[in-house]
Amino acid sequence: MRAIWAILVAVLFHLVAMLPAAAVDAEVLPKVSGMTHGVHGPRVRLIMDVDPVPAFAAFTLRNPDRLVIDFPALEWALPELDITKIPYINEVRYGLFRADRARIVMDLSEPVQVERIFSERPRGNEPGKLVVDLSPTSRAEFDARAGLPEHARWKSLPPPVPDRGNGQIIVAIDPGHGGVDPGASWGRLKEKRVVLAFAKVLAEAIQARPGMTPYLVRDKDEFVPLGERVARAHRAGANVFLSIHADRVAEGKASGITIYKLSPKGSDKAATRLAERENRADLLAGADLSGESDTLARLLVELAQRGTKEESDKLATSLLSAMQGELKLLRTRPIRQANFRVLKAPDIPSLLLEIGFLDHAADRKRLMDPEWRQKAATRMAKGVADWTQVASPGFLDTR
Repeated sequence: MRAIWAILVAVLFHLVAMLPAAAVDAEVLPKVSGMTHGVHGPRVRLIMDVDPVPAFAAFTLRNPDRLVIDFPALEWALPELDITKIPYINEVRYGLFRADRARIVMDLSEPVQVERIFSERPRGNEPGKLVVDLSPTSRAEFDARAGLPEHARWKSLPPPVPDRGNGQIIVAIDPGHGGVDPGASWGRLKEKRVVLAFAKVLAEAIQARPGMTPYLVRDKDEFVPLGERVARAHRAGANVFLSIHADRVAEGKASGITIYKLSPKGSDKAATRLAERENRADLLAGADLSGESDTLARLLVELAQRGTKEESDKLATSLLSAMQGELKLLRTRPIRQANFRVLKAPDIPSLLLEIGFLDHAADRKRLMDPEWRQKAATRMAKGVADWTQVASPGFLDTR
């Protein structure tokens, strides 16, 4: 049975990989417009409305347990899903995994097996269907089947590297999350969209500064693994790395902009929990982490604690000075520390900027206000420019 399952997954992924480029580039993409379910004893049937039905491939992952379904690029028109009544499913995430691949990730409450997964052609006015039958299985069976197929180890195509020109300072701007990883949410408001919109305004503000050129680590709504974000900044020859986020507070209330620096230990419990959530984004999205090395991660932290840490400190101070008195900052300690994976470039001064909190009404209003975004971006660009006046010369060199 396991051999048959492995062959089926491989064939399905081969079908996805063989799709012609025109199918991705066409103006009319397959559209997912709904998802329902039915319960038949221990079996749960998930039914997705999708028209036309594309090629698909499904597999499971463990730690945590997830069901993953991959497609070519899709148009997502799903309403807010009420998953509280669906057995075995804790959470559903969906979106682009890369520019030409879409992914649905379902967090599982217990081990299940995919008994069947098949498509149905449209009937009359009804759209096509993708049908998934789930039933419980043992932990041993689930673990034996779970794993990332070789054909799922896709890599995204990065945005083009900017032309440095006359010794321009390259500022890498990293909008957090994206695609299948929505980040924090408040109703229909998704962090991945909020920070991408702000990042584009920030890029314009950076471009307007003499001697500075922006580089958007992602310029569309697609998933980019944390390690790849840093790698893209390196390939672009970045002198500065700014990761942009807009989270929610797990406990209590918070409002305003917060600047985070890298530290193996968080400055407080809230900072530590935030870093832990952000660092799990790759895992939950089903990214291939087989190349990650704990030893390398420790080395990067050690390197970042030396010269680059000092430059990150200077950069944080310059940004704070440029924003103070002009923008709403976190009231207590607007500069904090946490162990964010995305800040571990050993040779690039790196900061994570929480530009607001989606669960705070005043912050939401600011984040959606074009005038506020422009003002905040302008002050941040000034902060980076001010840092170049005090930075060690080696960090301003062409990379």
